[in-house]
Amino acid sequence: MGITVKGMTVPALLVKLDENMSVEENISQIKDKLSSDFFKGSLAVIDYEGTKITQENLKKIEDAVRNTNTKFVGYKPSLKLEKPSKTTAPEPNQDIKTLKLINKNMRSGQNVEHEGDVLVIGDVNPGSYITASGNIIVMGTLRGIVHAGAGGDDSAIVIALKLRPQQLRIARRIVRSPDESDDPEYPEIAYVKNDQIFIEKIRS
Repeated sequence: MGITVKGMTVPALLVKLDENMSVEENISQIKDKLSSDFFKGSLAVIDYEGTKITQENLKKIEDAVRNTNTKFVGYKPSLKLEKPSKTTAPEPNQDIKTLKLINKNMRSGQNVEHEGDVLVIGDVNPGSYITASGNIIVMGTLRGIVHAGAGGDDSAIVIALKLRPQQLRIARRIVRSPDESDDPEYPEIAYVKNDQIFIEKIRS
């Protein structure tokens, strides 16, 4: 059957691997499908639930996604990794970030902490808090408090369809939304460059 690519919500894609195909065949289809201009600028989540795969091969698949027109943001939960054989050198677990999927709006008083990336399908309302060691992606309006790269990862990013946080942190840097500003009518990304947090429109 091959891999399947489903829209979780624009612009996020769920890439479901085919357990009946080899790693090389999955990679070939990923390159073929996700290199299409149709998916340019989309965010990709790798789903290999129910399959058996080594960490080494998972890294190959992740690299394949990164070399397409999409941006890799993490993995779907409930992952099952095949343990390396006794003759295989151990591989560092820190190379693999898991994705926590929150498929609802976050209300005031709700807090989420996660070692990895966080994807919210909904709004993050004022008074709610997300902290993640990796990236934070909000497919809705972000008005709460978020801390990406909480372990000191300067390469972490924050993306939202409407980015108006009470407070936004990446690693050790902090910015706040201006007191009076219009809601953006386009998705924005926050990232660290030259020791500062920059926020800009996501270009298609």
